[in-house]
Amino acid sequence: MHSYTFTDHEMQILDIAREIGFEHVSLSSEVSQRTKIVPRGNSATVDAYLTPAIQCYLDTFTSNFEDLEGSQTKIEFMQSDGGLVPHKKLSGLKSILSGPAGGVVGYAETSYDPNNPIPVIGFDMGGTSTDVSRYAGTLDHIFESTTAGVVVQSPQLDINTIAAGGGSILTWKNGLLTVGPESASSHPGPACYRKGGPLTVTDANLFLGRLVPRSFPSIFGPHENEPLDLEASTKQFHEITQTVNRETGKSLSAEEIAEG
Repeated sequence: MHSYTFTDHEMQILDIAREIGFEHVSLSSEVSQRTKIVPRGNSATVDAYLTPAIQCYLDTFTSNFEDLEGSQTKIEFMQSDGGLVPHKKLSGLKSILSGPAGGVVGYAETSYDPNNPIPVIGFDMGGTSTDVSRYAGTLDHIFESTTAGVVVQSPQLDINTIAAGGGSILTWKNGLLTVGPESASSHPGPACYRKGGPLTVTDANLFLGRLVPRSFPSIFGPHENEPLDLEASTKQFHEITQTVNRETGKSLSAEEIAEG
């Protein structure tokens, strides 16, 4: 309970866990050395869940470098607080928002003019969520956040998840137009990816002209050599429009459905 200041008991449990055969053990006194047992416990649990998966990826990634230990090669990864850390020290807890944090650092360097200090808004749409942030000359940090309903203690840039992402599936059910929470994932991906995927937010943006196919490389389809498929998105929007109109008695257009 008081491991933030008295670590002996956690260290004893660490030794026991390793003797039993646990390959990875997350200590709350290491990953979140702060008061409040519940957020600290949440933080340790999140770290224990994510770190082994990240470590597996890092092992695969770093195995492609010859003599990494003896060379001068530096491999660093972004953390949720916007800072870089050597690959051996990257933990799951501190990398929850590493992708969006990289976006904040990027637009802070490229889009903000200190001579004309107008604040910049960051809008980062991923596959399942959309993250929004603001930069006004300094990186704003928070030290406790709620992610997917779980309170965790970890330094993070002040980034808020506000909406669904590009892969969030669009459906009509129970008399409502629904976005997510299910995702088309990277495979099969949205309908316009040419792999038989479902209708998604990306398809809505493509159908409404917000995405320009010629601005994207030809990397779609089963052989990854075709452009985005506007026809597939259009076909599915007309199909869902027919369903909506039939069940509601309305005469909405496919464009209105996509907007909705």
